[in-house]
Amino acid sequence: MSSEVIQEMLFQDPIGMRLRRGREQAGLTIEQVGQQLRLPVAIVQAMEADDWARLGAPVYVRSYLGSYLRLVGLPATLAEQAAQTKPAPALVAMSSSSRLRHALNRSVRNGVYLVMTGLLVVPVYFAARHYQDKDRPEVLTLETSADMVEAQALAASAPPVAPADAGATLVAAASEVGAGQPADPLPPPAAEPDHPPVMASMSPFPSTAAPSAGLVLRFKGESWVDVVDAQGARIERGLVEAGAERRYAAGQVARITLGNSEAVDVSLAGKALDLAPFRTANVARFTVSSDGQTAPAAN
Repeated sequence: MSSEVIQEMLFQDPIGMRLRRGREQAGLTIEQVGQQLRLPVAIVQAMEADDWARLGAPVYVRSYLGSYLRLVGLPATLAEQAAQTKPAPALVAMSSSSRLRHALNRSVRNGVYLVMTGLLVVPVYFAARHYQDKDRPEVLTLETSADMVEAQALAASAPPVAPADAGATLVAAASEVGAGQPADPLPPPAAEPDHPPVMASMSPFPSTAAPSAGLVLRFKGESWVDVVDAQGARIERGLVEAGAERRYAAGQVARITLGNSEAVDVSLAGKALDLAPFRTANVARFTVSSDGQTAPAAN
């Protein structure tokens, strides 16, 4: 390859400029070129400005540019050259603002690091101080020590208090006796029984339950009951579970029926009542009069 050809390749005009020159020599406008190639005017302008990225993929560059080259009489090989041309990288201006931003980012990172360190260290520090103060023995101040010494001195100087005994009783009795009447000798105080003291929390509670004067039913097993008063109104009817107890006032019950009567203990006016005379097939039926008399009830 001769030097003239190399120089022609290196210093030849751009493709877009050659397209515009060929269009002008042919006497065509950009609109006329777009009509003949059936392309938008913007695509024709992009090709004359060497803006191949605006045409899209290389296949479109070859198609659009090849048609334009054939229209103005230029070699079609230029289309392949333009399709292989890569767009120049965009230049980024470097200025002092990048250094300022770098310093700002670094300061922000350092600040976040300090905040995170404080959030982790401060609670641990206060927790350690709390447990140290908790384990440290209390120290008496000078004022507290002086108050304790003064209280001990007052307690030591106070006169002893005589315990209350029979002497106080004798003085009270002597004051009630007349001046000319001799006092009757008082009997010696009775000796207290030698019993061990009973703790208040362990002392037995006296029974306050009054003796039963009415009808009491104690169920050792499940039983069916039907209780009716003197007016014929039903007081209770249903199945009663084992361990339950029913109490009725004197004169409240007039007629009663007990299923599974062998599992029921009955007492009337505090005395056990025998249900054998009233029982039929383990069902007891009896009446109670107003004066507490019982009698078998009709089925």
